Amino acid sequence: MNRHLAVAAVALAVLSGCGSTVSPAAPPAATPSANSGLGDSVKDAGDLPDPCTLLSDAEVTSLTGRDITQTDVDGAEADSTTRFCQWQQSGGQLAVFLSRTTEADFDTVIEGAEPVDGVGEDAFTLAGHLYVLYGTVSIDVYVHGDSDEENLDKARETAKTVIPRV
Repeated sequence: MNRHLAVAAVALAVLSGCGSTVSPAAPPAATPSANSGLGDSVKDAGDLPDPCTLLSDAEVTSLTGRDITQTDVDGAEADSTTRFCQWQQSGGQLAVFLSRTTEADFDTVIEGAEPVDGVGEDAFTLAGHLYVLYGTVSIDVYVHGDSDEENLDKARETAKTVIPRV
């Protein structure tokens, strides 16, 4: 199955700490606002929302089963083509990355990618990440702290929660 190489490269760069800002304070709860993307889909156009506004701390804890110890925010400008938020947790991590893409780019072949059904318009998993296509938005969810199967299940549920808010 075809997969998106550029999204994987961006995710790996972000996970390595490129451009991250650490914030020990909890992000605001997910509520509709002009900048959050909630209520106004940016599926096909518009500024990507700050992923830290798409999930409340309670939702992150519920989705992963772990308490948040630190939140890493991207500090990016509103018109950035890639955004991320990482929730460090006791014994694990949840990260959500949003990037602009095209269906053709998303369908670029990557060796080792496995298709995933039941989420988004198209989805695959690679190197512990779940990549989901939603219009022109690539949603990359990374969950760490459990077995690969449990991490994928939690990533799938996180993506399903985030999609209607993008």
